[in-house]
Amino acid sequence: MYSNDTQKMLRWRETVDWAVANGCAQIVERISDRDFYQVDKASAHQIGPLGGPCYRPWDFEAKDRPSSEDVAKHLDHLSAHWADIVGSALAAVTRPLAFTGNKARRLLVQTDGTAVPPWGGWNYLSPDEEKRRTFTRLRSAVNGAIAPHEVDHIEFIPKQE
Repeated sequence: MYSNDTQKMLRWRETVDWAVANGCAQIVERISDRDFYQVDKASAHQIGPLGGPCYRPWDFEAKDRPSSEDVAKHLDHLSAHWADIVGSALAAVTRPLAFTGNKARRLLVQTDGTAVPPWGGWNYLSPDEEKRRTFTRLRSAVNGAIAPHEVDHIEFIPKQE
């Protein structure tokens, strides 16, 4: 349950080796490629109970708050390139408002309250993993656009009429 991709690959190798050693190789050989767990980039970090990386104090680097000028530049960049960053469909119903928090790592985004995001809802993620991944890709795109700064959280605020 809390195995990272590297651990899963090692466990699979152990399973195949056991099957070969015990005359059961035909069982694993019959498994189709579509039934294999596949990822683009194998994770090696420790996995936590909610599926994300565990906090690891031995390799955690404290983050400093960026200057007010840098925060303003990041917000300006997001605002100017929002459609390119999040896609035209989301850009039509959202817009970045501000960075908040002690280290400016929370992004406030205004939403059209009537729209429904692809990941489930503005304040929750779908139980469907594929839909949840759309939010992960959104946050990754935002972080890529403002690197080296990053956001840890995106909060969606419905537009007040």
